[in-house]
Amino acid sequence: MILKELIHHMFMRGLGQLLVLHLTKESVFLGHVSYEKGKLMIRDRGLLGNGVKPAQLAPCWDYGLLGCLYSTDKFEWNSLTFCGLEQTEMPVDLNDARQGALFAAQNQYGENLINFTGSVYRGYQLMLDNHYLPVITLNLINTKTGEAGLAVSDLRAAPIDLAIIRKVNDIVRESIEKQLLLEVEDVQVNSEKFDEMFGNFPPRK
Repeated sequence: MILKELIHHMFMRGLGQLLVLHLTKESVFLGHVSYEKGKLMIRDRGLLGNGVKPAQLAPCWDYGLLGCLYSTDKFEWNSLTFCGLEQTEMPVDLNDARQGALFAAQNQYGENLINFTGSVYRGYQLMLDNHYLPVITLNLINTKTGEAGLAVSDLRAAPIDLAIIRKVNDIVRESIEKQLLLEVEDVQVNSEKFDEMFGNFPPRK
């Protein structure tokens, strides 16, 4: 699958809700994917300001690599799927300290970031809670089960101003928390169990 087709397919599953980091030789874009007049666009949101240069973002593509975002129907959630680096054909060699840090990053269920597989929203929550700041890059990466996806990288790996990091972190966290509230399927509660747990609560007006 070529990159344009992959992005279009993932866009139909919610890619447009997530921040994408893209570089050219002279410019840096951090924004959302959209289609305008039939063309794929990335609208820069101005979050990085004018002072951040492409060379400063280079660590995001090697040291900052966190995993793969891809589309599959193998799981019960409807959103895109994120998997950690152990589930991918990792394109870079991470040092022991970095791999150890990714393994140590856990959520409340004991899932480790390095071998996590779940919805993108739960994956992002795991990363944010362990002080990683995920952004999508337009770099192809494959899972070990054969799916093609896009690399997810840690913006904190780049030497940029802390105020920028905080601002982007707040935006990403807010967008993910909104989606997690909607993801009933992803907590793995079947309809009967859901009714048992919440059936007695009156609906919101």
